[in-house]
Amino acid sequence: MSGAVPVLEARGLVKEFPGVRALDGASIACGAGHVHALVGENGAGKSTMVRILTGNESADAGEVLLDGQVVRFGGPREALAAGVTAVYQELTVLPAMSVLDNVMLGQERTRRRVLDNRERRRVAREALGRVGLGDVDLGRRAEDLSLASRQLIEIARALARETRVLILDEPTAVLAGEALESIHRVVRSVAAEGIAVIYISHLLEEVRELADQVTVLRDGKDVSTGPIAAYDVPKMVREMVGRDVDSVFPDPAPHGEEVVMSVAGLRPRGDDGPGLDFELHAGEIVGLAGLLGSGRTRLLRTFAGDGGRSGGKIAVGGREVRAGLHAAIDAGVVLVPEERKVEGLALGLPVRANVTLASIAGIARGGWLDRRREKRAYEEERERLGIRASGPEQLTGQLSGGNQQKVVLAKWLRTRPRVLLLDEPTRGIDVGAKAEIYALIRELAAQGMAVVFASSDLTEVVGLSQRVLVCRDGQVVGRLEREDVDPEGIMHMAFGTGAAA
Repeated sequence: MSGAVPVLEARGLVKEFPGVRALDGASIACGAGHVHALVGENGAGKSTMVRILTGNESADAGEVLLDGQVVRFGGPREALAAGVTAVYQELTVLPAMSVLDNVMLGQERTRRRVLDNRERRRVAREALGRVGLGDVDLGRRAEDLSLASRQLIEIARALARETRVLILDEPTAVLAGEALESIHRVVRSVAAEGIAVIYISHLLEEVRELADQVTVLRDGKDVSTGPIAAYDVPKMVREMVGRDVDSVFPDPAPHGEEVVMSVAGLRPRGDDGPGLDFELHAGEIVGLAGLLGSGRTRLLRTFAGDGGRSGGKIAVGGREVRAGLHAAIDAGVVLVPEERKVEGLALGLPVRANVTLASIAGIARGGWLDRRREKRAYEEERERLGIRASGPEQLTGQLSGGNQQKVVLAKWLRTRPRVLLLDEPTRGIDVGAKAEIYALIRELAAQGMAVVFASSDLTEVVGLSQRVLVCRDGQVVGRLEREDVDPEGIMHMAFGTGAAA
């Protein structure tokens, strides 16, 4: 920042919650026109720092400075009034409201106590133009727009407030391809206008591409900060986890010969294509690759009995399985969904209840829930999967993303499945937790479980899979054995620019 006074700075922040010190003297400084990345494992203190910077929490010690002057925000309204705005991964765009109403939410323009629609439209149109949505219909309902466009509407809302500091928390966690690049373009454009940007992401290559500077948090402390040119991905990983992650992907063991699941002429509902023939072996790990909307998730859900079929058959252990979730689960086929917070967990229930949610019959006694058995089940899974929680009574919604994913896995693993289906198994999870999930998948496969996973992380697909199916336009267009798997070949198939194998 060449000696310039930072627009926003935090010095020595300390914040304690019951049983944990979330921040332990953490600092960060961001200058006008700079993109400053804030990275760290889940639980490192990033979210707590953002809550303090935006007035949602008060620090127990330390100070926040705006333009070099100490400020004490009494709440988020004061932070917004000072020009500090955050856009979170969990979108606050209201689906049933118009684009105009969403952009102007909380900052309505009035004249003589009546809404000034001309001014509202002018401000909204200008803000939307700055994020590349200048031509969008202001009257269109937000739910009719793509996820990327809704994310851009969130940013436009912040810009309409004349924001000076924009904090983006995992803005691209659920985006890929052109949608992801559209967010990147806006971040660069916003910084070029002189706005200070604090950018939080688990995607370290993205951080390398976008950021000017980086601060690494670990255990509530800022352990490293400096220009991004001084950080490659391995260095960021070392700083984040306090050690080298030498082998993120464990060496695969050869799979067995037994065919656990076979599909013949399988066509998901609404598909009029040729149908898929496929065999899955005991101990095999198969990756589903493809662009966003390529059909990989639909295929995975069809394997799980969700969504119905237009044709074809699925057999597990040589026995045909009729369509339907319950039939698939009874046959030993289970799905860990992408949206774990919505489809995988009851966030308001304690960890012990979520762990046993799919296997309640196994812990019931005489038709009644046995709490001792339930807690014993939690302890077994905590030890097996390394679930980090304060205890069985902690609410699941309070856990980090990585630990929530482990709870979903524990829930289904207690049903003793033969086939484990995973949709984006490490999305929103830090690098340390990713390595743990990969090791667990390898361990389960070594024990004979068959695994099929869909992922938009190409490194993950290449590193974990023994075989890859590439999807495009709802069809499997390529099949690659491990020795033939390479990122370039997968992308050619995904884009349709190379011959399918």
